[in-house]
Amino acid sequence: MKIKRFNIILCFVLGILTISELLLGSVDVSILEAFINPNSIDFDIIYTSRLPRTILSILVGASCALTGLGIQTIFKNPLAGPTTLGINSGASLGIALFFFIPNLSSQFNVLGAGSFAIIGAISFLFLLIFTAGKSFNLSLILIIGLLLSYASYAIIEVLIQTSNDDSIRNYVFWGMGSLNSGGWNEILVLILYCVFGLIFMIKKSDWLNAYLLGEQELKLLRNGSIKKEKNIILIVLGIWIGIVTSIVGPIAFVGVIIPNILKLYLKNSAMKALIISSSLSGASLLLLGDLLSRGAFYNFVLPLNSVLSILGVPVIIYLLLKKMYVASR
Repeated sequence: MKIKRFNIILCFVLGILTISELLLGSVDVSILEAFINPNSIDFDIIYTSRLPRTILSILVGASCALTGLGIQTIFKNPLAGPTTLGINSGASLGIALFFFIPNLSSQFNVLGAGSFAIIGAISFLFLLIFTAGKSFNLSLILIIGLLLSYASYAIIEVLIQTSNDDSIRNYVFWGMGSLNSGGWNEILVLILYCVFGLIFMIKKSDWLNAYLLGEQELKLLRNGSIKKEKNIILIVLGIWIGIVTSIVGPIAFVGVIIPNILKLYLKNSAMKALIISSSLSGASLLLLGDLLSRGAFYNFVLPLNSVLSILGVPVIIYLLLKKMYVASR
């Protein structure tokens, strides 16, 4: 009952934030006027700017929370996530190669930047697994993820030094994380993959619950290769991260803080219970972050990742301190 009540409250909060995202901004608009008169300025502002941004915020927030939940479960690590494990850095490196290597964007224009982000994210994810080996040690995984991020940034810096101003400008703007860059085509792609990803996560929830008990217990409860199942889940999550990152840039901390806050508050680690709550919470957090970043409540604009980092860093520090405290007892 607690989870059901919590999800109802989240739906209510999400509804308020969605309406706020549509109405609040530098220009006051009326949803009623936009609905009645398609030729009005209100309709133009909502349809071309605020509605795509709102839908994208919801999709990206839910995607980040669900991929974070999946990665934390596979690695059995509360600090695992696209940002902390360097997976976003892999996607960023793929995008950088697309932008900065001469003629690459024109030769692979059909594939687009998104395919490079997906390849980069999956490559870093499996490089992390290969380097860490069978030991999913918390400290080791975080250190390897950090080293992969540094390596990615080093390569990107070299590429920047040899690139033209337009490519650098495009990459820097993308790297800040922005919900302005997604059009209706990108939104459609993300909707389709979000539906697939949500169904996939729900279908795999029983397997993930058994996996959390331990691999020996999983072998008794389930047939099939554990390694194969993990790889399939990680590929699906890696593609998901790559699609999101290619559209809006690297989004910080949402995938780490949402699953952990929910586990602490709900005191429940069952996957089916967490999947819906994570989706709603992630969408709500990103809507709030976007409202704060684009100056809906004040007269200046901040990068989205700056706002999310301010919200996320204290949670990360708390989790680290809690882990150290438990380990020292």
